Amino acid sequence: MFCFILLLVYPSTLYIVYTGLYLIGSWILAKKTMDEILDRYDFVVPLGSMLCALILILSLCNPASHILRAAFAWPMWSGFPTYVSLGFATIISIVIGVSFYYIEIVAARAWLKLRMGNKPTVKNWMFGETKRIVRQGQKLPIGLLLVCIFSEVILEEILWRGYLISYSTDVLNIPVQYSIVIASFAFGMNHLSYGLANVISKTLFGVILSIMYLAFDSLLPSILCHQVFNLMVFKIRIEWKS
Repeated sequence: MFCFILLLVYPSTLYIVYTGLYLIGSWILAKKTMDEILDRYDFVVPLGSMLCALILILSLCNPASHILRAAFAWPMWSGFPTYVSLGFATIISIVIGVSFYYIEIVAARAWLKLRMGNKPTVKNWMFGETKRIVRQGQKLPIGLLLVCIFSEVILEEILWRGYLISYSTDVLNIPVQYSIVIASFAFGMNHLSYGLANVISKTLFGVILSIMYLAFDSLLPSILCHQVFNLMVFKIRIEWKS
């Protein structure tokens, strides 16, 4: 139960940490240096904290190891052979990941047009209402950025889908529909530092990823779908950098 509550309060804690870092940066004399460090490396904070959360869960929660092992089983679909299910899951994951990326862009443009009264571009919108992540993508070496993107997705899927949904349904006996809502909202709140639009968008994306996880009885399709989405964002960063 402690680990379940930990993952529910984790997004708020992360947001407080972010806020504290930037307040410190505004107070210290070397503000420019602090801002440059945060602009370039601030995503290390959620990566490090998610890794610590996973280690804590595996250490303190007895069912966690079993749940995570089951989460990485080969995807199965309606009794079809493994290779058919795997192929179907791969196609579905790629299609959904690409589609949601473009749907999010269209929705975000409408959101910004409503708020700003102009014709927003993808670059104006990317990652919600902060420019911090955009600057990161332009400054970081491509290899390091790729490693962080892949690591972040795997950790998020393990925590929000592989653990939170499975634990709430199998151990706490929470109905699956409520588990999906809880896990998706927590996943959306994990993007609070990027703005309200991102919270709403990622909550919806969390619902889709949760359904995929439960439909295939495997975490692999949701990991692939999430990776495809993030790599689409990564492609935009490369275009800006060039």
